[in-house]
Amino acid sequence: MKKLLFLFILCIFISVLANAQQGGDTLYLKNGSIVYGKLVEVKDNLYRIKTADGFLFSFASDEVEKFTLEGKSEKKKIEFNDPNGFGFGIETGFLIGESNEHFPILFVFNPMLTYTLKTHHTFGFVSGVEIFDQLYLPLQIEYRTNILKRSVSPFIYARGGGLIPLSGNEGYEDYKGGWTFGIGTGFRWPIADFESYIKFGFRYAYTVHNEEYTYNTTFPVNYTYHEIFYRFVMKWGFKF
Repeated sequence: MKKLLFLFILCIFISVLANAQQGGDTLYLKNGSIVYGKLVEVKDNLYRIKTADGFLFSFASDEVEKFTLEGKSEKKKIEFNDPNGFGFGIETGFLIGESNEHFPILFVFNPMLTYTLKTHHTFGFVSGVEIFDQLYLPLQIEYRTNILKRSVSPFIYARGGGLIPLSGNEGYEDYKGGWTFGIGTGFRWPIADFESYIKFGFRYAYTVHNEEYTYNTTFPVNYTYHEIFYRFVMKWGFKF
């Protein structure tokens, strides 16, 4: 009789212990595992959960199928905004417009150093290579703000700065550089631990270069050309 009573009490103890382990919040992972504990933080695309025995585990967002908070089921409703501070981005695409004496599609490639403030305001220093009437090194400042305060959101942006010629003097042509600005909109979404986005907008650029022609040895003639570009922007980029 005492043995039966002991087994009965032991079963109750194990049941209470199991329920205590499963109380609170629950993470359901895509590999089929289930983690019980207290969800203490969701930040930088990571779920951090503390188990009843005091261990702290971290899981990437793409590992989590869903979670429950004190028995209430959620389907990953927590959104991830950009972490504040410095970051790095790369974008590339095309400037499309009337050709005149230039190509109708011009190529641009822009790495950038970014700084995010209050999770959805991002400032960037932009450089790279851009083609107009010549190869140029852009030195620009960009401001971007997300319309929605979550990871999947449209945004608007503006940028402007100078264009430094990469060719220098080539024979009778002397490129002086110029300046440019652009405005537009886009759409961002997360992929793993970084952001992917597309951009559409308007781009204006102004460049100057000189050409010298010598019709005879006595009278060289200098011409100054002012080039103006109005272009539609199509770009795709990543931000880390």
